Amino acid sequence: RHTYLTAVVGMVVQASFGIDIYALAESHAEDLLHGREFRSKTGLQGIVESDFFAWPTEVGGLPMLRTLAHRISRFDWSKAPNDIAAIMYETVIPPDERRQLGEYYTPDWLARTMVREVVTDPLEQHVLDPACGSGTFVAEAVAHFIEAASNDPYLHAENVLDRLRTAVAGIDVHPVAVHLARSAWVLAAQPAIQAAVDYGLSTNITVPIYLGDALQLRFRTEDMFAQHDVTIQVGDERNTELVFPVSLVERAETFDAFMGDVAEAIESGEDPSFAFVDHSITDPGERDSLERTIDYLQMLHGEGRDHIWAYYTRNLVRPVALSRSKVDVVIGNPPWLSYRNTASTLRTELERQSRELYGIWAGGRYTNRQDVAGLFFARSVDLYLKDGGVVGMVMPHSALQTGQHSKWRTGAWKAKSSGRGRGRTQGRVLAVDFGHKTAWDLERLEPNTFFPIPASVVFAKRTGEDGKAKSLTGYVERWLGKAGAPKPKRVSSTIVDTSISATSSYAGRSRQGATIVPRCLFFVEEIQNPAIVQAGQTVTVNPRRGSQDKKPWHSLDLTTITGKTIEKTHLFDVHLGETVIPYTTLDPLKALLPVKSGDSKMPAHKDGVGGVRIGRLERRMRERWRTISSLWEKNKAAANRLNLLDRLDYHHELSVQIKWQQNPDDKPVRVVYTQGGKSTGALLQDGEAVVESRLYWIACKDTQEAYYLLAIINSDMLADAVNKYTTPNWAGNTRDLHKHLWKLPIPEFDPDDTLHAEVSAAGAAATKGAVRQLAKLRRERDRVTVTIARRELREWLRASSEGQAVEDAVGRLLNANDG
Repeated sequence: RHTYLTAVVGMVVQASFGIDIYALAESHAEDLLHGREFRSKTGLQGIVESDFFAWPTEVGGLPMLRTLAHRISRFDWSKAPNDIAAIMYETVIPPDERRQLGEYYTPDWLARTMVREVVTDPLEQHVLDPACGSGTFVAEAVAHFIEAASNDPYLHAENVLDRLRTAVAGIDVHPVAVHLARSAWVLAAQPAIQAAVDYGLSTNITVPIYLGDALQLRFRTEDMFAQHDVTIQVGDERNTELVFPVSLVERAETFDAFMGDVAEAIESGEDPSFAFVDHSITDPGERDSLERTIDYLQMLHGEGRDHIWAYYTRNLVRPVALSRSKVDVVIGNPPWLSYRNTASTLRTELERQSRELYGIWAGGRYTNRQDVAGLFFARSVDLYLKDGGVVGMVMPHSALQTGQHSKWRTGAWKAKSSGRGRGRTQGRVLAVDFGHKTAWDLERLEPNTFFPIPASVVFAKRTGEDGKAKSLTGYVERWLGKAGAPKPKRVSSTIVDTSISATSSYAGRSRQGATIVPRCLFFVEEIQNPAIVQAGQTVTVNPRRGSQDKKPWHSLDLTTITGKTIEKTHLFDVHLGETVIPYTTLDPLKALLPVKSGDSKMPAHKDGVGGVRIGRLERRMRERWRTISSLWEKNKAAANRLNLLDRLDYHHELSVQIKWQQNPDDKPVRVVYTQGGKSTGALLQDGEAVVESRLYWIACKDTQEAYYLLAIINSDMLADAVNKYTTPNWAGNTRDLHKHLWKLPIPEFDPDDTLHAEVSAAGAAATKGAVRQLAKLRRERDRVTVTIARRELREWLRASSEGQAVEDAVGRLLNANDG
């Protein structure tokens, strides 16, 4: 897919610059990927060249290239849109593959608005996108530059292209993205290139988009340019080193063109030394270093090693070279990727930089949600932005308010002092002013589908090491209306720090349900026992398959536990999110668990089968447990060290429920509520039912307290009050409600408090009404799903006197305790 995409985009660019790709396919099809004719006729370097994706020319792929060129040549590409590469990328590369790299490309309307917000002097400012992706930002920045140049009567064509070469640059770690971004840059720059041609000027330029690691994780950047030479280790058995003079590397235009010509000469079997003459490299020291390096490159090519060393080394050093000449503006959309989802070879260094270099690691309960975007923002400012320069980046909406970004939002990124001697890290503070420009909150735009989660745009001005920092607090501009509209409505909105601790005592009483997974090993559906004489107190079951089953469990052969008869004493009712509706529940699901009804604790034993002392199980259940434990061990992830009981009783959430069932003490009634979506709570009076992990439960002293909580949880008043702490998902539903619900000042129920008693009475009336409405629905419909039940009950609550009484009482309760 990647090779196909880069081939198509390369041909489109060539066609848009007037190359007859149909004729080229007939005469020299391999050149469609190598780009010699394109470079010869246009003078444009580093756009179509031998790189990772030229391999079809070596394995009999020329007929395919000809067919592709014939099809592409049917279209008129003379007015190809600048974002054609991005459109193709999102069409060809599946979303799951893009998600693995955190690649969520920015819509052109947002990139255009951001560029014009931060690039206030396009003819003088130098702009860098360190995560340029398909090139949306660089194309907009180039277009902005050309527009400004066209309005300057004193700027001649000869100067426009010359300035543009250094005005807008980009870096990306993905070779496909670099292909696309280079295409986007050159298509956007076409008016300036054409003007230079019309003026009779040379267009021998290299597009300043580079394949490289903008974070500079894999090598010691402080050493790379410390001497007169840049050294790249090949990693072969001879410890070959490719050496490049720093003085040439920093002359990016000459270095890139020189290395491109050297690579082409080596590949075609020509003399690469002509490149010294063509690029006027006369310094004896530079020539001496380069001649040895060219000898090594020829040797590597002759040995049949990768033929792209010149391409690779040219790009590898570019991020470091760029960091030595700071820019005025850093702009872009960094990877949205949690640290835990990064490659293990990089994760340690990412965490080290976050902890030690910038002091933005929140850790603790935020460890699993710590996001690379904050580090990328800070690192880009540190490496590439000059003091007084401005950065603007698209960030996850969580950057504005959640705990994992709390240290990053201070704007004072502190490196810790550590060690002794040469390895000592000196303490310093890299400071930015987040108040330079007000951040944008894009959460309320509709449809909010341009990214998989809500987004924001954060701006900052670098105030230097040990400068004055200003934190990201106060207000944001909230955008309202249609996504992509020319002039969205913008309103001022307060930034709410959602990392504040819970204020309600119910936070300590709330427990998560049991993690009953893999579901197909535990959840069952009852079937008819075909035997004429049936074993007493047993049930015959099949595994219950469901949409929540993941690989490999969703397609696993479960014949060994199908149609089996098991003792009823191991069969439990289980409530999940799909059985909870406002104030009441639908029918529970059934699950077979390795504990008997009436037991007060799990029969755990570290040396038992699957972690269970199976002698405590009934005979049929013992055999079933052996079978499903074996299935678990054979099919669980290789890195998973948990036995089946440890997985089932994770964090002892099942054990806690089993113990409560037999010893409810003074809290015999439970309320269950959902962890996401529209706040939904239900009364659970069945003391033996198990609550699954998609739900949270609170044991209450009596039904009066339960009705009090149900009124609060199911009210629209609560949904509005907790909204400021939450971030909706792609569908607009509240995520992680359970983490924020008890941050509201909800007091513990006091039956002697008149308002508390009023809320409880309203909840009791609403519960009785909900039960009646559910019974009515079941009489009117053959099947009542959770979606139907929730929708119908919420409509009834909004229109009924019971629902109005709840909203009124809860509203007064929340207002009375606010602040």
